[in-house]
Amino acid sequence: MVQVNSHPDNMLLEGQSVTVNSVGGNITFATVCGPDEYEGQVQINSTNFVGLNCCNAFIEMNNQTVGGLINIQTQNEGMIKINTSCMDVLSAIVVSPEFIQIFNGLPGVCGAIQINQEAILLSIGEPGVGSTITMTPESITFQVGETVMTITAEGVVTSAPTVEINCDETNLVYSAEGITEEVGEVTREVTAEGHNFTAGEVELNVGVEGMMAEAPTNTAEFEGTSEMNSALITEAADAMLSVEASISMVE
Repeated sequence: MVQVNSHPDNMLLEGQSVTVNSVGGNITFATVCGPDEYEGQVQINSTNFVGLNCCNAFIEMNNQTVGGLINIQTQNEGMIKINTSCMDVLSAIVVSPEFIQIFNGLPGVCGAIQINQEAILLSIGEPGVGSTITMTPESITFQVGETVMTITAEGVVTSAPTVEINCDETNLVYSAEGITEEVGEVTREVTAEGHNFTAGEVELNVGVEGMMAEAPTNTAEFEGTSEMNSALITEAADAMLSVEASISMVE
């Protein structure tokens, strides 16, 4: 038995089972707003289960005794969108069979998380300039602008216009021109032309054309033998040149 109570301000349907059916398929629940346009309310209350079903789209709210359950489903090629975006900020969640996406931030530079069957992508900032992390079953790639670092089971690969590592007085720079290491007053430079070592006033250059050394003093000690071969050897001393040997051979 269904009891209908009608009053000038409201209508109430009561009974163990109440069914509202429309042959044409259109049912509308509406409230007429008063002076305050936001005062209208439509309430659906149940102590056990509420379900909304539209062909292949389904929303279920179920009483699980302790915490309750909300289930949103679509079938086949369906998609679920949760969107609170405005003109200034994009904020949305998109769920489909192909991917899951989460967005938040300013259009064009917002932070995003995308999960699909091939990879997980995290990004923020302008494309090509901002930061991204891409994770696949085989690798993890970190990228900021043109700087890229990829980690795989075989090792780490880094690509960048310039890589600079600083630790107090120690500085290490990698670039297309070469490698520069600085530890206090000691510097080592490696380029396509060779190696250059400096320590204070001392400099040693090892290049494709030969070796050159400059220093205030030079000391060499050998316990065994010393051999120098050259088409031309020139020795010069401003003050004194001294050679000591038990046996001296000149050819």
